[in-house]
Amino acid sequence: MSPADRQDRSRWLVLALVVTAAALVFRIALLPVSLTFGLPGDHDDFVRWGIQAVDKGVLTLYEQPPPRHDWQLWYRGQWHVEQRTFDRVCNYPPLSAYLLYASGLVFKAVSSDRLINTITAHACFSSWSILCDFVVAAGCAALVGLFRPGWPARATYLVTLFFPPFWWDSVVWAQMDTVLLASVVWMVYAMLRGRWLWAGVLWGLAFGLKPHAVLFIPLWAYALLTVRARGRVLLAMLLAAGTLLLSVSPFILHSAWAWFRLSYMQNIGGQYADQITLNAFNIWYIDLLHTDSLDAFAHWGPFTKSLWGKIFLLVGLAAGFVLAVWRWRHDRRGLVLWSALSLLLFVMLPTEVHERYLLLVLPFLGVAAVLAPRFWAGFILLSVVAVAQVTWPSWKTIEPGTWPDIEYQAGHRWAVDRDTPRGRGRPPLQVWLHEARLDYLEQRALTSPYEWTFTVLALVGATATVAACITLRPRDAASATAPLRAPLPA
Repeated sequence: MSPADRQDRSRWLVLALVVTAAALVFRIALLPVSLTFGLPGDHDDFVRWGIQAVDKGVLTLYEQPPPRHDWQLWYRGQWHVEQRTFDRVCNYPPLSAYLLYASGLVFKAVSSDRLINTITAHACFSSWSILCDFVVAAGCAALVGLFRPGWPARATYLVTLFFPPFWWDSVVWAQMDTVLLASVVWMVYAMLRGRWLWAGVLWGLAFGLKPHAVLFIPLWAYALLTVRARGRVLLAMLLAAGTLLLSVSPFILHSAWAWFRLSYMQNIGGQYADQITLNAFNIWYIDLLHTDSLDAFAHWGPFTKSLWGKIFLLVGLAAGFVLAVWRWRHDRRGLVLWSALSLLLFVMLPTEVHERYLLLVLPFLGVAAVLAPRFWAGFILLSVVAVAQVTWPSWKTIEPGTWPDIEYQAGHRWAVDRDTPRGRGRPPLQVWLHEARLDYLEQRALTSPYEWTFTVLALVGATATVAACITLRPRDAASATAPLRAPLPA
């Protein structure tokens, strides 16, 4: 290494340390924001599961809901301490259960009352996601470094650390999406390096952290058909299954397959199967804005919307898979491109998609944009949409499709108060419901233009990404077999 290279490396290390420290301080400073802009229900679930794991044993998490515990909420200008009147049995896989247990131990040590929705509570239970933000940034930089080492990879690390959808999701919303991404981004890196055993272990860890690891099955199918060492790929897939089974074996011995039913079966196809979208701006959000109905079992012709979504997804994945295998089988970038495209199809085409699913696409789409500029349009548009999706409680007044619930609540309130002094002055029920309906429509009119805008941006961004995948010229065989850390020719 020349003196100039050593000096450049030293400067980069200093810059990386400074920016890493700044990113950590930034996240710590954001913790108070989570008290009022976060998702208190999900936070309550996590903390109560952690308390249950500590007090009753981690193996009890899939047997019964946790005991209720005090939390604080800010409304009417002051803090109110109460208990949430809702109970949920743990629906995260066992490796996440272990993380909750560890957070619960720390929380018990630093908080005597273990009050939920405090800075201390958020710090304890968001620490894993905050840590994994840095692991994801390093993984994205490593992926770029395989093809464009030097400052493109370094800039990727710096930008990813301050990428708004990630820090909002990890700190303000206190979710665990980057915990999953930390394992799958490095999984793809290991696949590109030909380190299949490590890739299998990381995939198994991903399965143990969140059920969304199943979304990477198409990627492994692509690897199975395009990699010469198919035996090692198969062995890696078996190792992934073995890693998962090893991590869940205590739960299997204690409560059989309850962990699988609650964390996989219920999450993937059960709990919200009747809704066409869960605040995800995809093709079904157009239908939602048009019909103002969340009913996924309503019919479009011979099939329900839910079934149409599955058909769209299967057709899209099949077409994309053929395209990927045909065009990119000799191009090492294919693993990254197919990761981005297949995950995007899972977000845009089926029903029952959460707003946070888009976060799984962005690391791979961002890396693809650095490797091929034609992906920038889709990445930028979908990044804007991701910001809108993870901040929707802050700007939506009333969610579309919720009128049936509001109508029921208004009617129930009218009936309960009918014979009270407060209720005697109210109009007849039909007039009361009509006024509630007008108020609902007025509130919906405030944000529906923004929802249309973000939905259109999402569809345009997705279309631009698909077009880039179709038109991207694959590298030749010589480039495909070049040393991994050598930059590919332009």
